[in-house]
Amino acid sequence: MSHHGPAASLSIPRHVLTFPEHRHGLRRQKRDWIIPPITCPENDQGPFPKKLVQIKSNKDKETKVFYSITGQGADTIPVGVFIIERETGWLEVTKPLDREEKDKYVLYALAVSASGQPVEDPMEFTITIIDKNDNRPVFSQALFHGSVPEGAEPGTLVLRVLATDADDAVSSSNGVVVYSILSQAPELPQPHMFTINSSSGLISVAAPRLAAAVVPEYTLEIEAADMGGYGLRATTTAHITVQADGMSEVGNGTLTTHVLNTVTGLPAAGLAIRLDQLQEPGPQWRELAQRHTDTDGRSRPLLAAGQAKAGTYKLRFETAAYWQGLGHTSFYPYVEVIFTITDPAQKLHVPLLISPYSYSTYRGS
Repeated sequence: MSHHGPAASLSIPRHVLTFPEHRHGLRRQKRDWIIPPITCPENDQGPFPKKLVQIKSNKDKETKVFYSITGQGADTIPVGVFIIERETGWLEVTKPLDREEKDKYVLYALAVSASGQPVEDPMEFTITIIDKNDNRPVFSQALFHGSVPEGAEPGTLVLRVLATDADDAVSSSNGVVVYSILSQAPELPQPHMFTINSSSGLISVAAPRLAAAVVPEYTLEIEAADMGGYGLRATTTAHITVQADGMSEVGNGTLTTHVLNTVTGLPAAGLAIRLDQLQEPGPQWRELAQRHTDTDGRSRPLLAAGQAKAGTYKLRFETAAYWQGLGHTSFYPYVEVIFTITDPAQKLHVPLLISPYSYSTYRGS
């Protein structure tokens, strides 16, 4: 009897009992997983379920291995997007995916023996969704407004247009937007009076001889194309007012503003501004003017001399578009400054100081 127990244990293969030792197992066992890089194209047409890759454990050379997965897209929301064949380890996707909805899934692969004992430590793996160029650029506004003083020198900033694309702009060019000017009306005193920076969307003066008496306003048709300019396209319109001499002077208006970028200490150029007045009964806001700041962070007056009336007004500054054009994100999508005018004859100046995460304003003079 004293030899029965040891003899029985010797009948079981010794290497199964002792390989690997647990204290060294984590590092060695992870090397026993065979999980290639996993990608899945978005908007795949199937048929489904569709095989992606085969996940295997080298332990299947020693014993029968059964596979399962857990994590995003398996047993947690969204449930059932990915499944695995229990005996073969083939990972499958069950439906078309949208990268703009979710660009990657993090899961864990599990491997157990027929008795249910783990033969591997759980292995984390990521399924990356490959982008398809299925989104065209979208302009932040259907119509842009800008102004420029007559006689402005080439290089003078006029305004900034902005378009975004939901596709991938990091690992592909699908979401890389390039801007161009398609047309200028009228083509006086010559075509191409303005140029646009293809990357930033900044529009500036390209030729001299801007004259309000000849052309008081230009209409530009602007295009944004993804894939670095060779993909899907969108268009918008920009109206550019040519200011006659003296129109842009601060002293000529009842209401003016000045915007300063506190990050750089420089004027905020190309920032869109809108002025509304509170109407009664309501209350309802009525738009009175739209402007863009020039290279000095100023715009022509929002209320001309004699135009102001006593009441409540609102200045809206489109700060998110401005910061995005500079490559920053903004905590505030816009800034609204609400104020009252009690003496319409008095000149009012409302400066604004902005950073991506703060702003301040005051009544200036």
